[in-house]
Amino acid sequence: MAFKNSLMVQRLLAILTDERRYRGVTRLAFHGLLIIGIFLLIFSAYIPWFLYPAAPLNFEFITYAGPIMRDSFCVIVQYYMLVYLVEHYARKPLVLVPGLVVYYFVLFTCYYYASYAVKHYFGLPDDYTGSLNHFDRMPFWKALYHPATFFHLMFIIERAFYPLAARLLIEIYRRQVRNLRLEKQYTRLELDFLKSQINPHFLFNVLNSIYSLTEEDNPRAARIVEQLSAMMRYSLYETDGALVPLHKELAFIRDYVGLEQLRTAKRLQLELVFPTLPHEDLQIAPFILIAFVENAFKHGVHNTTRKSWVKLEIRLKDDDLTLTISNQKTPNASQQTGGIGLLNVQKRLDALYPGHELTILNEAGAYHIHLKIRLTKSTRTSDIPSRILA
Repeated sequence: MAFKNSLMVQRLLAILTDERRYRGVTRLAFHGLLIIGIFLLIFSAYIPWFLYPAAPLNFEFITYAGPIMRDSFCVIVQYYMLVYLVEHYARKPLVLVPGLVVYYFVLFTCYYYASYAVKHYFGLPDDYTGSLNHFDRMPFWKALYHPATFFHLMFIIERAFYPLAARLLIEIYRRQVRNLRLEKQYTRLELDFLKSQINPHFLFNVLNSIYSLTEEDNPRAARIVEQLSAMMRYSLYETDGALVPLHKELAFIRDYVGLEQLRTAKRLQLELVFPTLPHEDLQIAPFILIAFVENAFKHGVHNTTRKSWVKLEIRLKDDDLTLTISNQKTPNASQQTGGIGLLNVQKRLDALYPGHELTILNEAGAYHIHLKIRLTKSTRTSDIPSRILA
């Protein structure tokens, strides 16, 4: 029996801590049980007065029910008010303090008029706290500011702390379960990260082996392997920060364009303009430009077997970088203004470069992009690879 009860408690706690299951009918059922529990709590407080008094109390059933209903209603009202205030404004004292004043006023209003109903409609002369006669002989506003009013409300305020304590224990348990889940997820991510560190090392070793085998017999294939290896190394190991050196980002773009050029050399007319000597301290957000470059090849070259053209121009003037891309539109190309990649890049531009200028022109036979951003400078310096300056 005890084992079954333990299983039921575990299942109930599992439901309460699972946000996917704690909703809809399940959530309504929990609040129904909470209200029943509050009613039983108030009923237990009145048992000594009603059932075992010093002098017999010969009241009708409705008279016994009156104060229980009043106190249960007031406890439920203040429970949900306090939960709402704590959940939404616990860290906003300028809102929380006025909210507590409103809470006290609402509690007093409910208790004042409920006490009037218990005395005049349920037939109870007075309860054992004397609150019925206290509120009955005073008008609303006088009773609100009377010093004794707070002490009459203390019984209700105290009873609200029992369901609040239960709510707090459940919340503590929820957070413990959530923390355990996060720890498991963190451990899983660490393992996945270690795997991702192992796999690239293996892949780089394979690429180096392929490069060694093809360097003499097929220099073009060796060049492709070298560019691919450089691109992967850059994307895996050099883009962890929010900014990267501009010369490394340009090297990445040149490697990408070089691979595309090798793939489509016979049918691609490519015009490239890169900065001849980018300042070594200039930094840029990683992969902020490559999406536009990749989009030009995707929609202007890959969708056709005919000859096509792409113009890519990156210029620097002081700290201002200007990117201009134009590409031929193929008849079967999809609409280029859409796509998750470009939308994400535009969101990143809005967040990282709020003063940027982006112009997109979608013509009948061509697609043009013009982007201008203000770069930042770093105090750290590094050697610029010779292939950027070439």
